[in-house]
Parts: sequence; C-alpha cells; structure tokens
Amino acid sequence: MTNGSIVLQVFRGEDLGGKEVRFEVPAVEGMVVLDAIHYVQANYANDLACRWNCKAAKCGSCSAEINGRPRLMCKTRVDEFPDQEIHVWPMRTFPLIKDLVTDVSWNYEVNKQIPAFTPRPNEPVPYRMLPEDTERVYEYRRCIECFLCQDVCHVLRNHDDKSLYYGPRYMVRIAGLEMHPLDSVRRTGLLHGKAGVGMCNITKCCQEVCPEHIKITDNAIIPLKERMTTDVYDPVAWIGRKLRPRRDAIGGGAAAGELGAVRPPQRFAVKDVIRLKSRGRPMARVGGVRPDGKLEIWVLKMKGTQQHWSGPKVIESSDVTNNYGPLDEVGIGSKLFEQTLVEHEG
Repeated sequence: MTNGSIVLQVFRGEDLGGKEVRFEVPAVEGMVVLDAIHYVQANYANDLACRWNCKAAKCGSCSAEINGRPRLMCKTRVDEFPDQEIHVWPMRTFPLIKDLVTDVSWNYEVNKQIPAFTPRPNEPVPYRMLPEDTERVYEYRRCIECFLCQDVCHVLRNHDDKSLYYGPRYMVRIAGLEMHPLDSVRRTGLLHGKAGVGMCNITKCCQEVCPEHIKITDNAIIPLKERMTTDVYDPVAWIGRKLRPRRDAIGGGAAAGELGAVRPPQRFAVKDVIRLKSRGRPMARVGGVRPDGKLEIWVLKMKGTQQHWSGPKVIESSDVTNNYGPLDEVGIGSKLFEQTLVEHEG
C-alpha cells in the first residue's frame, strides 16, 4: 500500500498462457481483495473474469491464491499486506478457464461417486438421534466447498493426476457420512481404493487454509485412515467378518460386512409412492411407518381415468419392489402412472 493506493498484480490470461498485470486501486478502510478486484473490473478491465457470489465467506466462490496462499478474496483484507504488492492468481490445481476463474467440475464428478446417506430400511421416520451422537458430524457440515483444501493438497496439485485421491474436501464428506449415527453404509472399500485416503501423508496443509477452521486432518482424514486400516489390514477384523458376515446382502450376493458393501438403500416416509411385489405389481402410497418397520399403505385402483385409493393396509417393507419418492414430486397422473396403466392393459 503506497500513497493511499493499493498495488495489485492480477493474473490475466487463458489456458494457453497469461501474465500478471499491474493495477493501482484507491485504498478504502476495511477493503478486502474482492473489493479491489471489483474496482479493477469497473474502472480498468471490464473483461476481467472473477467468480464470486455472497461476499460473506459462505458461498466459497471467490477462491484464489493471494501472495501464493489459497484464500477467499472476500475474507482477505488488503491491510494485511502493508507496503506490499498484492499478487492475485487463480487456483493452480484446476484447469484455467480465464483470468481468476478455474474449472472445478472434477470435484462434482467425484462427489457423485460417494454413496449417499443411507439409513437402515426399517429406520423409523422422523429420525431420532441423541444430541451427543450428532455433535461430531456438525463440524463436517460447515464446509462451504471453496476447494481451497483441494488446491493446496500436494497430491492433487503437484502430480497432475487426480485419479489417485479424492482430496481433503471429500474426505470430510465421507467422514460426515461414516460417522453419522444412522448411516448404514461401509465406505472403507472406497477409501482404500478409488478415494485413495492412503495417499495423504498428514501434512495438514488443507487444515491450515480452511476458512471454516475444520480440522480436516485431525478429525476426518486420520479417523478414516484408522477405519480403513482396520477393515483392510487387521487380521482379527478380517477373521471376524469371515466367521460372522452380515446378513444384509447387496446386489450380486455379497455380504454387507465385506469391504465397501452397503445395506439396501430402500427407506420409506409418509406420502412415498411405491410399487408392490404382489400380483399385478400395483402402485400404492405410504400412509404411515410403524416403529417395527411395517408400512400402512393405500393401494391405487384405476377406474378408467379416475384414481381411487384403497386402504389402509399393513405390509412388510420387504413387500415393496420400488420406492419412487414423495407423492407431490412423483405427481399422480404423470408418465409413471400412465406406464402403469399400459402394463396392466398388456
């Protein structure tokens, strides 16, 4: 900061190359780097590409590298750099689109590969948990997906190969699922394999740059390493799984106690539209879920184009072949039910 102005060295360019461009911005009390970038856009370079949204450090959009450190531009005050030029670069771990904007779509593709929260099929709805059982999960939910931890991770940054490791952000997501008191999925097979938790060597770089102060290494990655090690390398645990495999099998006949296996993802809530296994495979809607897991249902009866619901009737959850979700989302009279009519006529 010199003579009441701030000197910014901002990267300008695209994937084929670029360079820093110098700008001087008037200093304003309380100014953050994002304010300075907006001033540059408004007064010097209208085509400067910059991603941002909330300007409140909650959307995670304005991630960049400021003087070599991954940070949020909206949370970095310019008065942290007295008598220094401020160098603003895009995150270097991800492909450059233009200027300060990078292509982070790989992260969302990784996210799709992680099995979602899956309670047991007969888990009563609404869910009930003790506060002490849920406290550990709260920290993981603070993540704003700024991907600064992904940017600083040397496994992703230095080796130019993202096929070996999902990165710190998705270790946090997996930890939040694995440690949820009602989740029934075993993800240690994924961690040992494609997610690559073993690639992390605990440098804690990700933890240091997290704007939400999530203890990524201490509270997510290390516990996941311990779980994975127990499942994969502990001979006592291996023998135990062989002697007493879980009975809840998944597709292909594998026991859910095997590495990475899951319980069936089917669960039910009031108003869910379901298809029954009984003769004709009729449609029905859930009227209630009993504590013992049995369902109170109303069966759909078609008379011409009119719909009638017959019930209530109590069935086992195992009598259901498909759960299509809430009634309001499926939409009675939609293509789903038109297809049912065609099947019945056939």
